[in-house]
Amino acid sequence: MKMYLPKIAFAAAVLLILNGMSGGSLFAQSPSAITDLLVQKSVLTRREADSLRVMAEFNDKLQPSDKVFKIGLEFRPRAEFRNGYRQLRNDTTEPAYFVSQRSRVNFTYTQSRVTFHTSLQDVRVWGQYGQTSVSGSFNVFEAYVEPGLTENWSLRVGRQKIELDNGRLFSAGNWSQTAKAHDGLDLIYNGDRIHSELILCFNQSSERVYETDYSPSSFNNYKLLNVYFLKIKLNEYFSLTALNAADGNQSKTSVRTLYERGTSGGRLDIKKGVFYLTLCGYYQYGRLQYGKQISASYFQPELQVNIQKLTTRLGAEFMSGDDATSASSISKSFVPLYGVAWKFMGNMDYFTNFPGDMKNGGIINPYLFLMYEINPGISVRSDLHLFYLQNKVLDPELNVLNAYLGFENDLSVRIKCNDFTTLDAGFSYMASAKSMEYIKGGNNNLTPVWSYLMVTFKPGLLTRVK
Repeated sequence: MKMYLPKIAFAAAVLLILNGMSGGSLFAQSPSAITDLLVQKSVLTRREADSLRVMAEFNDKLQPSDKVFKIGLEFRPRAEFRNGYRQLRNDTTEPAYFVSQRSRVNFTYTQSRVTFHTSLQDVRVWGQYGQTSVSGSFNVFEAYVEPGLTENWSLRVGRQKIELDNGRLFSAGNWSQTAKAHDGLDLIYNGDRIHSELILCFNQSSERVYETDYSPSSFNNYKLLNVYFLKIKLNEYFSLTALNAADGNQSKTSVRTLYERGTSGGRLDIKKGVFYLTLCGYYQYGRLQYGKQISASYFQPELQVNIQKLTTRLGAEFMSGDDATSASSISKSFVPLYGVAWKFMGNMDYFTNFPGDMKNGGIINPYLFLMYEINPGISVRSDLHLFYLQNKVLDPELNVLNAYLGFENDLSVRIKCNDFTTLDAGFSYMASAKSMEYIKGGNNNLTPVWSYLMVTFKPGLLTRVK
């Protein structure tokens, strides 16, 4: 049977062009109606039309019409007033004022069981670059492909944010204008009752012919990261979470030496009616980047009550530290890996670099969070924290510090203007104790304050479905 393939290919190309000019409406007609029209116009013979229709039906089976392309924008300027943020004031310090801005464009394409996602961002402080400057802070925040292996399994490959559990150990840190992302693989399982992720990362600073030396001079980063996360919903009231992570850092003195630190633990969640109880704990072991052994722990109980428009959260964090009065070859200072501290230990960020911000003494952080929804568009919140050293820290005269460090209150309001615009404002202050002077410097008699005003504009620019 003789086939006029060039002629059929030409007809197919004409159909594609017409379809694009008509915004896709042409293919809304049945294939038979289109080919019949071409036969009537003597463009194709009946045999050629039948062949073209078979080719189109076969192509539809290979490429189902579930293609979605989305473009989203995020524009987030934030004005801040700092007069005691991260460290205590003193008699000579002056307040800081500035506006930072994050601008992102997100591209997401999905087809059948494949997702491509790229997020481009520019982060800067207003005035950071001159009017004619060609420098900037434009970079790729995320860029990954995620093919679906089966109905429940998928594999995410590339640069991606890692957000697990409540974000204490792994979080994108969205409050930071730059946020956090990792380069690696994430094997994901999503089922009705089970969710799991296996994350594998191996970092290098450049392409190499030999060796795997990884000692970047401008930043600190792990060389190896392996994470397994599992969450099981036992029933409508109970769920269990397990997280095991191992991160490895290359020795500063030996390229061939890799120090690995393990972190293992999990969470029990109990939810019934207006009550939600969670118990979380982790144990840290192995060796730190400079080779010292570590044996540290973390524990967090929390009770949450939701009564109509008011949500109350009462809990505490217990993070182990070292006893400065007793020398030890093993570190007891827990490090919360690559998580976020801001939403756990106060908006003023006094404790974000672990364990240095506590002088290796660990910390106990009892907290009370009160959240009230005035209406669907407006909510207010007050986060109250007490801070205590978990273990003994010495002052310059080698006296043991009083464990109490201070009290912080974070007040905030969120106004949802419309579906894509949110206004956030906050004010924080701290009543610090004398011990805080030795931990963070400054004068504890001067009240630290911090405030911000932030607008998040996040519209969907385009959604194209085929």
